[in-house]
Amino acid sequence: MRITARVSYGLRALVVLADARDEPMKGEAIARCHHLSVGFLEVVLGELRRAGLVDSKRGGQGGYWLARPPDTITVADVIRVLDGESPSVPTPQGSDELAPVWRTLVDGYMDAAEQITVAGLVTDAGGTSDTEALSQ
Repeated sequence: MRITARVSYGLRALVVLADARDEPMKGEAIARCHHLSVGFLEVVLGELRRAGLVDSKRGGQGGYWLARPPDTITVADVIRVLDGESPSVPTPQGSDELAPVWRTLVDGYMDAAEQITVAGLVTDAGGTSDTEALSQ
């Protein structure tokens, strides 16, 4: 399975927001935490907002924050929002007979993603939004 930049950006942003504990954060500040493209991150945050995973407010005191508790947002939720309802199944040339194998692998991937929450990612990162902690 390939993790898209959209999912990576989305998960990193959610970890930062979970660590911020309901304090609104500007997109620029979230992007700085992980050296991300602000423009691309804003697009991803907009999709997460429309899906009800984050809330936002414009203005000087505005920013983004989690719309739900971090222990109720799973990696699978983020994948579905940012990559579509069902992740693509690899289809190497000439291997249609292997399609059930690929589907089983994708299903296992999504089952595992259902078990990982944003709260768990914050804990795994040592309660910090540090890029090094997330990349270990």
